[in-house]
Amino acid sequence: MSYLVLARKYRPRDFDSVVGQEDLVEVLRGAIRDERVGHAYLFCGPRGTGKTTTARIFAKALNCEKGPTANPCGACERCKAADEGRELDIIEIDAASHTGVDYVRTLRDEAAYAPMVARYKIYLIDEVHMLSKAAFNALLKTLEEPPPHVKFLFATTEPQKLLDTVLSRCQILRLAPISEVQIAARLDFVMGQEGFTPDPGVSIEVARLARGGMRDALSMTDQLIALAGTSPTIADVARLGGEGGIQELDHLLTLVENKQRAEILNALPMREGAERDYLGRLLSHLRQALVMSLCGPESQLVEASAEERGVMAARAQRLGTDRLQVWLEELLYARERMRTLPNQARLILEVALLDLARPGGDMPLAELAARIERLEARLKQAAPPNPNGAVLSAAEAPPTPPSPRPPVRNASPAVDATPAKPSMLRRDTSPDALPVRSAQPSPAPQPAPTNDLTNLAGVWKASLDRFKARNGEAARLLHRVARLEALEDRGNHLIARLVTRPLPPHDQSVLENSRLQSALARAMSEATGRETTVQLSFGETVVRQTELPNDDFVDEVVRLFGGTVERH
Repeated sequence: MSYLVLARKYRPRDFDSVVGQEDLVEVLRGAIRDERVGHAYLFCGPRGTGKTTTARIFAKALNCEKGPTANPCGACERCKAADEGRELDIIEIDAASHTGVDYVRTLRDEAAYAPMVARYKIYLIDEVHMLSKAAFNALLKTLEEPPPHVKFLFATTEPQKLLDTVLSRCQILRLAPISEVQIAARLDFVMGQEGFTPDPGVSIEVARLARGGMRDALSMTDQLIALAGTSPTIADVARLGGEGGIQELDHLLTLVENKQRAEILNALPMREGAERDYLGRLLSHLRQALVMSLCGPESQLVEASAEERGVMAARAQRLGTDRLQVWLEELLYARERMRTLPNQARLILEVALLDLARPGGDMPLAELAARIERLEARLKQAAPPNPNGAVLSAAEAPPTPPSPRPPVRNASPAVDATPAKPSMLRRDTSPDALPVRSAQPSPAPQPAPTNDLTNLAGVWKASLDRFKARNGEAARLLHRVARLEALEDRGNHLIARLVTRPLPPHDQSVLENSRLQSALARAMSEATGRETTVQLSFGETVVRQTELPNDDFVDEVVRLFGGTVERH
């Protein structure tokens, strides 16, 4: 006798058995009870949450010989036929295999005929978003005004791909991811029914790996029993998922906190292909720590055991809200990179974690801004006055006599005391010009008007605002990694000199695209009111001590930004 997998064996056959979709079930029951059943329903939601199963139960409830009823009996011929998949008047269609318009035309013609034995002829179309546009258009009239004996039940994971004209003709029912607690409770029931004796905590670990999908959880349970027998442990779950439990995640994140970069690489699981799932667990862990930091350790928004709450609350207290948000942004960016470069998933994850482990790599913008303000104050005190009465920055000040102290390199990507050419406008060192991912921006004074070309931060912000209307992804990349170094006035036009931090080859190739640079030049021309060309360079700025006003300032730069002193 062939083995029936747990996901099929324990598939719900009535509304009472549906897990985690209580509101949706109540809507369907209310429609039957009040005799307000629509002619077309769209079930949408993540995979494994019960879209097709709920649609089948609804179809059975409509055709039950004791109904239509909110509680199908399961004993009449119509219910048995529906459960066994032999009901002639419940037509299940896989849209991925029948995408063409000809099939839909045949379906439309057959819909006119009365059902053979049941009360309603029900078309259940799975993954309906796979139908072609022509097929949808052929179905529209029948979908809007079907014969009274026809009901349409659609299921899809991607409702955004459906035509608006189709969506407007359906009652849309959205299924939510099932909570870990509900999945774990169902797994405990199933394993009890099967005679399995797992260790405490196994069900909740499998539920975390399932990420809201009951089918995935039951499939993993099948694999777990095949791997470890009828008494699996939490260690077996870690072997199955390649992700580890809460202890492994906490250990890795603690290494990141402590800047132990070599140990981070050794702590990452060696299983290839599981990087995206592992990153998802890191994001979930940090997200819950952020929620606890903002809403308290007992927040109902956090699904976790007492042990996990303690671990996440301690991390939230150590890192604080701003740093947690910086970590989340960095890892979310890594997940987007994994989508475009799936074969480099492990490298992307390693680089993201190592980047967070750099000294100052997770510094919040508010803290960085405070440091920059202190440096600017020292610059203004040290710089000589302008003959016109204005205070010059160190970059505009006349060069001072050479000092015996060696130069400081890589002190900060945000400070550059290299003497500017006479025709260059003043360099801006405000936080907006820094290539730092923002955690939670602190209140800042309003920027100067766009036509004030000495306010480089304001010009850069106005340029990006115009640029992102047509190039959103590229604008976000520029905001993260680039700054406006200077505006050089050439009389009839401006030259905008942009610098970036060192970039991976993929990001650099994006910014080197000639069309993108032309679009950026147009945006900067609109922002400045003058024709502007863009010159983009990659790398970090070098601060030379011979152009700094005094030795104390060099010491302050080294202390604040972790710079290194080189002797030539």
